[in-house]
Amino acid sequence: MAVKKFYAVAKTKDGHKRVVNAFEALKLADDNPWNYPTDKANGVFYDLETELKVSPSHGRTNPKTKKRGQAFFRYFTGEASPLKEQAGSFAYTPELIAFLSAFEAIQKFQIQEDETATMIFPERIAKLQRINFPEGGYSILKFYMKLEETYPYSAYYRFNGVLAIEFYVSGKPSRLKRAELARKGIPLFEAKAFFPKWIQDSFPDEFETPKELAKIAEEIRVTYQERDYKLLGRFKKAHLITPDNERKYHTLKTYEEQCQELEAEIKRLEACFSQKDARVNQLREEIKQAEIRLRHYCEKEEYYKKLEKDNELLKQEKAQLRTERQQLTEQSRHLREERDAAQEETKSLRSRSFWQRLFNK
Repeated sequence: MAVKKFYAVAKTKDGHKRVVNAFEALKLADDNPWNYPTDKANGVFYDLETELKVSPSHGRTNPKTKKRGQAFFRYFTGEASPLKEQAGSFAYTPELIAFLSAFEAIQKFQIQEDETATMIFPERIAKLQRINFPEGGYSILKFYMKLEETYPYSAYYRFNGVLAIEFYVSGKPSRLKRAELARKGIPLFEAKAFFPKWIQDSFPDEFETPKELAKIAEEIRVTYQERDYKLLGRFKKAHLITPDNERKYHTLKTYEEQCQELEAEIKRLEACFSQKDARVNQLREEIKQAEIRLRHYCEKEEYYKKLEKDNELLKQEKAQLRTERQQLTEQSRHLREERDAAQEETKSLRSRSFWQRLFNK
């Protein structure tokens, strides 16, 4: 009976093991059938949970829609899964598949618990790691990362240089998985698979082609790597920290807190400086406006002084004209008197007879 599972472990003859999806397995089998055979006797693909051999298979074509279903791994004929009557560790939903495909190649991303955000820079990423418990049983860990660095830097030592991430769509990790990882000193960050609406709306019921999966995975990767989206979740179980890492963590944490205090003080001083600088600029502008007003006042004062000088000259001219007028008035009076005297004399002469005028009598 075929079991629809999307991931399996490829164990090659040279001893290498890696987790591949069904699309990748089909391509490996087509390109290199010598190293990646799919028959029961020589097959190299094993189920993650049961560790039984499986074979990659193309998805079945829907006779109504003519669409091909998602590729999957199936058990060989005559074999049955020991977990046939049990629920698996997780369901291979399109959301989980897309998240796994996106984060297996991510270069950086942020996780956030409450108000605390941490930037993660992975050095190596291993997906779908099987964890066997000492008391029996197992669990599949979605991601196990060896860290290159973190920001803040102290988080690297708080995490013991590693980080496990558990994406879940519905079910959450078991208490046993949390406890076992915590005992091993592996911090487990539990995050619900969250997608922005524009990505969620593009999800198919199944991925028909690897190109369709790669397109959505790339959009998710860019969203969390480049667009400042944060992976929201929680560390539900406190993990053990090695003594050396704990010492380094507290040393760096103290330094980071001091740096934060200094940065806060710098910002306060910068704000204070900005306020004072703004006040200085305001005073400079007020001085500039005062200088403009003073210049206008001086120009007006010069204008008024010129008017006063011109007015004084006009007064002098007025006085001179008044004097000249008086002189002319006096001359005019004398001339009128002379004219009147001449007129009287002429009148008197006209009134005398010829003989009187002749003898001047």
